[in-house]
Amino acid sequence: MPNILDDHLADFRAMCDWALKLYFDTVSLFNENQVNGFTADMKYMIIENIILNVCSSWEKFLENIFIAYMQGKQSENGIAIRAYVSPTSDEHAYNLIKNVTTYPDWTDIAKIMINAENFFENGGSFKLLHTLKGDLNAIKKIRNAIAHTSKRAREDFENLVRGKIGHLPNDITPAKFVSEYKTGSRRADPTFFEYYINFLKDSASMLVEYKADAGV
Repeated sequence: MPNILDDHLADFRAMCDWALKLYFDTVSLFNENQVNGFTADMKYMIIENIILNVCSSWEKFLENIFIAYMQGKQSENGIAIRAYVSPTSDEHAYNLIKNVTTYPDWTDIAKIMINAENFFENGGSFKLLHTLKGDLNAIKKIRNAIAHTSKRAREDFENLVRGKIGHLPNDITPAKFVSEYKTGSRRADPTFFEYYINFLKDSASMLVEYKADAGV
């Protein structure tokens, strides 16, 4: 019998694999074809669109597994989470969520936790978001700097860059930051793009394949 939680996890992990492949293909294409008209702007545009797609998929993933947990679903590799409600459908579950937060924001950890603590014993697996929020907020700042032109979005992004690499390079953009800077000084260290995509992929597994002793 199909396991909806594991299906949601598999779909999101596949999205992450797609994102990494497209990222590496794009970087290789640029390195090999600069003289043939594949410009840096083209590379950056593709990378930023990949980020927006992954972030959108992450938000949908969180919503999907939240609704599945509300209906008592369980991963083959995780434990059951006690829900305080018994919705009869996805739509019913979503309406219950909207009764608590009219406009659910799956990028806002505080709002997610309000719902989690209302619907699940001890917040269920979503309490793990407390330990993940540093990198999740960093990804949100990168995403916002791509999607919005506000001064606040730009300032948040620039502060993130300063915090990660110690200074603010001239003409830095989200795509330049994630593709041209690494998490460490070693040659083998991943770029921030690789790091954050793999972080989301691993975080998704933690939320679905939840173990009681993994709680905080």
